[in-house]
Amino acid sequence: MDKKRLAINMFAQLLAFTVNMGISFFLAPIIESQIENTYGFIDLANKFVLYAQIVVSALNTMASRFITIHIHRDENQEANEYFSSVFFGNVIMAGIFLIPALVIVIFMGYMPFLDVPTHLLRDVQMLWALVFGNFFLSIITSVYGISTYATNRLDLTSVRTMIADILRIIFLFVTFIIWKPTLWFVGAASVISTAYIAYWNRRFTKQLLPQIQVSRIYFRWKKVWELISLGAWNSLTRLGQVLLDGVDILLAGALISDGGASMTLLSLAKMVPTAISSLMGTIVGVFNPQITIAYAEGDKENLVKVIKSCNRILIFIMSIPIAFLTAYGYDFYRLWMPGKEPYSLQSLSLLAVGVLYVSMSIQVLYHVFIITKKVKVNSLAVLGSGVISAVMSLVLLKTTNLGILCFPLSSMVTGLLRNLIFTPIYAAHCLEIRWNRFYGDILLGLFSIGTITLLGILSRIVYPIHSWGSLILMGMVAGPLSLVVNFFIILRREEREIVWNMICSKLKGAA
Repeated sequence: MDKKRLAINMFAQLLAFTVNMGISFFLAPIIESQIENTYGFIDLANKFVLYAQIVVSALNTMASRFITIHIHRDENQEANEYFSSVFFGNVIMAGIFLIPALVIVIFMGYMPFLDVPTHLLRDVQMLWALVFGNFFLSIITSVYGISTYATNRLDLTSVRTMIADILRIIFLFVTFIIWKPTLWFVGAASVISTAYIAYWNRRFTKQLLPQIQVSRIYFRWKKVWELISLGAWNSLTRLGQVLLDGVDILLAGALISDGGASMTLLSLAKMVPTAISSLMGTIVGVFNPQITIAYAEGDKENLVKVIKSCNRILIFIMSIPIAFLTAYGYDFYRLWMPGKEPYSLQSLSLLAVGVLYVSMSIQVLYHVFIITKKVKVNSLAVLGSGVISAVMSLVLLKTTNLGILCFPLSSMVTGLLRNLIFTPIYAAHCLEIRWNRFYGDILLGLFSIGTITLLGILSRIVYPIHSWGSLILMGMVAGPLSLVVNFFIILRREEREIVWNMICSKLKGAA
């Protein structure tokens, strides 16, 4: 395992993530204050794109795996065929999705599942048109992002992503000042950001993989069907995940008629849990190239070693934001959204983040199913839990007074059961190791979260939070302290070296 490269990639990815999340949390209260009860329509538009990506993922989820393996085995002909086949396959799918996208945008006012106020209809239509356009651009150019993955140079993409996010906020800042704030500005900013990233990903492909090119002579329907036949199971996995935590916004808008207020409340409450999940995905994504490369090289011992290191580094980093949300969530929401009910936001937020108490420690195991090409059983498990979650939500909504709490509660219960009973055992089976090999990581994660949460609750009693200043001060004290404790208790020497290299990279960059 290349510890230095891993550290550089992780630092760059975390920095880009921080910029992105900072922009998101900065924009949400501004949009909500300028156009009340409308932020949910932005989130819902992105959810519709997420539904479309379920189909697209059938072709794309396995692409990185096949292309990376063939490149590292010096099988350039095969790599070119997969690369070109994915590109043209995505172009075809973009053309197919264009028709339903146009129907939704044009006839939005007549859609029974969308409760769009009349005075916002045109603005929401323009927003969704731009969001869909951004989706088409991203899937057509997505294959170029494999170059930094295959060469383990994720730091290059991270820097460009960070710059793209800065361009996005500059565009929004300027337009919000010069003109009256409207929702479609958000969609336009996303298109600009995606176009910038696509341009650089294409350049990186030429620089890092000069032997790889998009050409019709390399297009093979056989490769497309091969990827789809395996990737279809990953699409089912994503469908299950959407049923677990993505369809709730749509159901809230369709089943609770309050002008979008409940939908907006749930969208705002899920922003922090979604950010934490995104951070977790960012960290796992740094390890995925090395996991894939280790598998391609047939080094099983190194493969398991990388996986275990990823689990501990996930705990080292992720236990802190999860614990802080648990301990300080009420104070954060009271300050961040003064016009909303902080208890409701905190309750919804904790239910949404609940599954991460377990999945945080074993998230990398989902990549094991991809590299070993054993995705079928996991896909059925995730889909099954998603269906159960959706049905449970509807039953609770009809038979109880829980209201909007039904959606994240159902997702949490089914997600926890799957990650406790199925995921660690089946991953161990795929790797042909002892069945309970990963349960120690789960217990370690729960211990870390519990300890930091307890310390946070006690410190909150001693030093109550009354302002942003006191909350930030508490974070500046408790955050580094928690990292130091996790550094010596959670990490082994192997992971400490990775973290230390990441700190050194940061210090060199600052110098």
